[in-house]
Amino acid sequence: MSSKTFNTRNLAASVMALWLGANPIHAQSMLLDFESFLERCRVSVETNSAFNIEGLQKLDVAESHAHDRGMSSTHEAWGSPGSELYVLLTQWTARDSTVRHLCSIRLVDKEYVLRPVEQALLLRHLLIRQVDLIGAGTHKVDKRLSPIPPIVNAAFLLLDRNPNGCIVTNTIALTPDGKFFSAGSGEQAVRPCNAQ
Repeated sequence: MSSKTFNTRNLAASVMALWLGANPIHAQSMLLDFESFLERCRVSVETNSAFNIEGLQKLDVAESHAHDRGMSSTHEAWGSPGSELYVLLTQWTARDSTVRHLCSIRLVDKEYVLRPVEQALLLRHLLIRQVDLIGAGTHKVDKRLSPIPPIVNAAFLLLDRNPNGCIVTNTIALTPDGKFFSAGSGEQAVRPCNAQ
């Protein structure tokens, strides 16, 4: 075997290893799950309706994600087989007796580190959805959102209160090192809900 053939094979193997390492197919699969989960969360919280579980399976709630909130709280989790993401539904009762809802998108494996391409795709999707909904006249940018370095975050609000009388925010937050990620929809606790 000539050294030229050997070098060409090594180069081809190296390029293939880099491509597989970036794994654009995996990133696209994660994006599809994110798109589905974000829309299901948004619709559920904004309309104060049951979360759409069609095609999903019930999962165990990760202990690190099951935080107690308010006076009492309950959690349940849903996901797709093989997905890196899952949905955490939280219903909690505030001190004023208002029951609020959160629909969070989390990583199944808390040790998983999001690659830059995955971060970019997820953030891009949320921003495009934000522009679409603001353009439709149903949402607005959350101007109260403050960056907390090194966290990169974005959020937009439902223009009117939802049927539960709450302000609803749709958010994403991640760190550039890929070690922290959270997204989803929730009824804000910073202002009281006024059900009509």
